[in-house]
Amino acid sequence: MDRSQVARIRSMVLGTALILAACAGPLAAPARAADDVPVYDIARCIDIALDGSRSLAIAGENTTVAGQSVKQAYGGFFPNLSLSRTYQKSERTDFDSEIYGYAPYTIPTDNGDDSITMMQQIATGEFQDVETKSTYQDYGVNSQWNLFGGFGKFANLSAAKSDLASARLDEAYQREVVVENVVVAYVQLGRDEALLEVAVAAEDLAGRELEKSQTYYRIGSAAKSDVLQAKVRLEQTRLDVIRARNTVEQSFAELAHAMNHPLIERFDVDRSLMSVDFEVAPLEVLYETALAKRSDLLSLVEQADARGSDVTSAASDLWPSLDVFVRYTRYKNESPYRFGAQESDNLSYGYQVNWNIFDRFQTLGNRSSAKARERIADYNLDQKRLDVQLEVRQLYNSLLEARERHALALETIANAQEELRLAQERFKVGAGTMLEQITAQVNLSQAKSDEISASSDFRIASMHMDRAIGVSIEDRSGP
Repeated sequence: MDRSQVARIRSMVLGTALILAACAGPLAAPARAADDVPVYDIARCIDIALDGSRSLAIAGENTTVAGQSVKQAYGGFFPNLSLSRTYQKSERTDFDSEIYGYAPYTIPTDNGDDSITMMQQIATGEFQDVETKSTYQDYGVNSQWNLFGGFGKFANLSAAKSDLASARLDEAYQREVVVENVVVAYVQLGRDEALLEVAVAAEDLAGRELEKSQTYYRIGSAAKSDVLQAKVRLEQTRLDVIRARNTVEQSFAELAHAMNHPLIERFDVDRSLMSVDFEVAPLEVLYETALAKRSDLLSLVEQADARGSDVTSAASDLWPSLDVFVRYTRYKNESPYRFGAQESDNLSYGYQVNWNIFDRFQTLGNRSSAKARERIADYNLDQKRLDVQLEVRQLYNSLLEARERHALALETIANAQEELRLAQERFKVGAGTMLEQITAQVNLSQAKSDEISASSDFRIASMHMDRAIGVSIEDRSGP
């Protein structure tokens, strides 16, 4: 190796050292003893996430609102009942009212022998203010029952039930989304911890190789350039460890966020969840399962049914309505100006038919709008089915790719291990170079990382697929 190559290697070592010096302070996390960190299984993480999920709480409240709408729709089939009570007291003053008196007058009879004496009201010519006080009170009971209103009550009940079913399905889907986010973040944290272990192992191997190269250099079996290359490799692995450790911390923060508990104390995860069998169901089966079980898709089906019932409800005013009623009122009136008795009661009952012949096109307009909303619901359902099929296809391709990557990574690991063994043997007998060993180390570390990434990617894609086809992730999130 000439001097220019040695100088270039030295500059690489110096540059790597500067990078480590700049990154070690803010990026490196303080090491903690394994005994200080508890292990949370996936079930515990899911429970914490579900308890603190605001989106799931909102979906639950929407279900409550839809349930109340069903109760209100049932109420339309019952008669209403109202009670009333009135009490009124009044004082009336008539100013400068003329005072009248009474005087007798005689009316002769037809035979002329007899007469009838009567009293007549005459004005006295005097005036004064007259005050009149009176009270009025009544109470009553009123009930009205709509017997027929154009099938609107039945349509409202049907729409309310469909909306309730849709809200429950949305809540179930939101639960699956929360669980999916937790499981995916959980697997990603386990993956990044495994990649950190690979980086630490590579650093240990690079340290041992540096010691070997230094020993060989002292006894004259290796060149100084071999020692410099080993140092560069060691510094690179140290930087890789720092990056991997920071990735682990970021993955834990994402898991804590998915659990809706960002300030939770540090814990470890169960790596057994990353174990997979790499089985992939046929694409046609996945399509059929998604269309039959996916909650948000079934929710749109219920919404389309509800909007169809809204059309019937909007057209109900085109029909006549029939109501029966019963009213009872009892009152007491102490006013001198009353008509009739001072106390009385009244009972009335009957029926009423009303048919709005022309309402300025309001009902026709409402029916047309309801039909448009029904078509929109059908379009949304059709579009969602297409989107679901596309999502399933994409996840299916991801599963096949991850499975092939995993198989390739296993073969690459075996080949890289053999290449490293041969490079080490050749270096011992002086037939190889340190660069060959470093290349073999890099290939082995990369192959191990690829195997871990492929396995975790398959597991993550499986979790996404479970949610996409409507299969409970909680039931299949075990190892």
